[in-house]
Amino acid sequence: MKKYSFFFILFTSIAFFSCNKEGYKAPASNTVAMAGRWWYELILDANSDGVFNEDDGDEVLVTYADYGAPDLITTNTNANDKDSVLITDQFSPASGQWPFKVHVPVDVASLTFTPASGLLNKALSDGETVRVIEGKILKNAATTLSGGRSDSIFLRLEFSDDEGTQYMFSGLRDTGFPEDQYE
Repeated sequence: MKKYSFFFILFTSIAFFSCNKEGYKAPASNTVAMAGRWWYELILDANSDGVFNEDDGDEVLVTYADYGAPDLITTNTNANDKDSVLITDQFSPASGQWPFKVHVPVDVASLTFTPASGLLNKALSDGETVRVIEGKILKNAATTLSGGRSDSIFLRLEFSDDEGTQYMFSGLRDTGFPEDQYE
């Protein structure tokens, strides 16, 4: 009889706990709409107007394919702030010296980067700083290599070792699909 009681209790326990509908729910980032890995072009903004125009002296310094991987990364902060993200650029071959990580205020509702006036942030190399002038993410505004839709990103930055010169980072969110890789 003890044998059957043990199996009854075991079966009842398994049945009870397996019916738990709640389960594990992974924590969500407060800035998930702005997070991603990005393919981008690095553009010299010669007249600092934020609009690409070759007639004004603007120049594409680096294209998507020059990286071999999506190099710009936007993530939540370790405090999971609702109003800021980290922007990390792993490597900029155009300069060879501008990998950076920047803590930037954002407005998640409008998908914009909203730095305070004169905001300077520590860069990853030689104590240089980078100022985020403006930025935005546009939902489904870019076309991938395979013809699909992806989010677009635009950032305008100024680096402390090249004051007065602005650079635009313009690109699209990495889909992760092999057919959308610029290699």
